[in-house]
Amino acid sequence: MRHRRHSAEHATVAVLLDVDGVVSPFASTAADRTHWPAAYWRSFVLDGIYVIEWSAALVDRLRAIAETPGVAMRWCTTWGRRAPAVLAPAIGLGADWPALDDAGGAFAVSPGWWKAQRAREALEDFAAVVWIDDFIDGWREARDEFDAPGPRWWETDRMLMISPDSARGLEPAQLDAVDRFVAAHLPPGDSD
Repeated sequence: MRHRRHSAEHATVAVLLDVDGVVSPFASTAADRTHWPAAYWRSFVLDGIYVIEWSAALVDRLRAIAETPGVAMRWCTTWGRRAPAVLAPAIGLGADWPALDDAGGAFAVSPGWWKAQRAREALEDFAAVVWIDDFIDGWREARDEFDAPGPRWWETDRMLMISPDSARGLEPAQLDAVDRFVAAHLPPGDSD
């Protein structure tokens, strides 16, 4: 689903957000969760087998970004429509965010990664894009290895790419960078 800048939202900045390894880290030890206060960590079991962990403090930070006038949040995850339908009610955020379609696209380390295609489309539709996925660094490394030298669509001051450590998920400093980027790309008066 594409959302043009002239949509009813009048959004300027899109934030594309992954789930696994970003909102819900693949934490192996308590040390992987020290960047958010211990009292804020929550979990639930999906389908009786898959543990989803998240920090309520992270969710609060994401909520503040989502409530910023001019920002359009999007789920960009293999969860697809399950992100707003299943995850969002559990964490209390994102039930009204569209889930971007994978359209049968390729996985992260291939040049045709479907999430990269959604990020590229978002650059066409919005003044600026924040793309957060734990596989971005691996995707860029693969692109560096296989692409011919030259301009790359993602190397623009209109895009911020954040690739969290999968075991830790999003960290406060990374969200600080998102806040600064969003503020810099909103028209004056929109972030008041």
